[in-house]
Amino acid sequence: MGCFDPSRGVEAVRRFNRFYARHAGAFHERLHKSHFSLTEVRILHELAHDRAHTAADLSRNLGLDTGYLSRLISNFQKMGLVVRRKNESDGRAHLLFMTTEAKAKVDELDLHVSTETASLLNRLAPGEIEQLSSAMADIERLLSPSSADVVTRLRSPRCGDFGWMIERHALLDVSEGACLLNETHAADVISRFLHAMQTNKPGIACWVAEQQGAARVGAAVLNAASESQARIELLFVEPGARRCGLGESLVAACANFAQGAGYESVVCQIDDAREDLCALFMRSGFKLRQDETGVVWERELRRIYAE
Repeated sequence: MGCFDPSRGVEAVRRFNRFYARHAGAFHERLHKSHFSLTEVRILHELAHDRAHTAADLSRNLGLDTGYLSRLISNFQKMGLVVRRKNESDGRAHLLFMTTEAKAKVDELDLHVSTETASLLNRLAPGEIEQLSSAMADIERLLSPSSADVVTRLRSPRCGDFGWMIERHALLDVSEGACLLNETHAADVISRFLHAMQTNKPGIACWVAEQQGAARVGAAVLNAASESQARIELLFVEPGARRCGLGESLVAACANFAQGAGYESVVCQIDDAREDLCALFMRSGFKLRQDETGVVWERELRRIYAE
């Protein structure tokens, strides 16, 4: 498989920006009729849908120049849309609050924009709307700075998740220098899991890690290796979501489920080159051993849970 040409990515982003600018025309027309600029609406939304802010908070959160922001806030005050109140915990700062009139204007604008957006989405089938939402969540995740504060949850797989897992497992492994056969391996793991699920075989599970906004950022499959042993397979976390404890959460979910299902141990076989995963399994109570298939990480469930 050839390497991806970065210039193709640049052109793809520029093409999407031009495309989306055309679709955003109705929104900007609505802003024009409301007599607010896009920046002004961003400020009012921040005040309407979040906690009380200082001017410094708004400048940092919205990436606005402090002088420019100060002029906009002053205009809002003259229009009766924003009031300043002294911060009781810090006498040097003032908190900004929207007035009832401003909240009504923002709510009216929100209603019109939501109606127009719903009309746009009505042209799509339900599955296409979900596909669009997922793609937008991925764009937001990939272009946002990594943050440990992002809310992530583990959920059961839904329709389409298994194909996504095969694709992401293969592409991530290829980009990190692993064998191209991993795509075949991923498809085989999913095939075995789905067969076991369709025949109501107990002791199997799968988790998808999902960030706030429905962006999928990781997954893990737990299959039965034998009657007494469970195997963690296709464990991965997207590069931008790593170093936030998500890998530990996926491994813990697998181990806890395996223990509850009555397995005596849980194992995972990984590439020796993945030093990050080796450290993860060590932190999660796994021990390294060698068997006929190669290097395996194993956690004895009964012993650990009995201590």
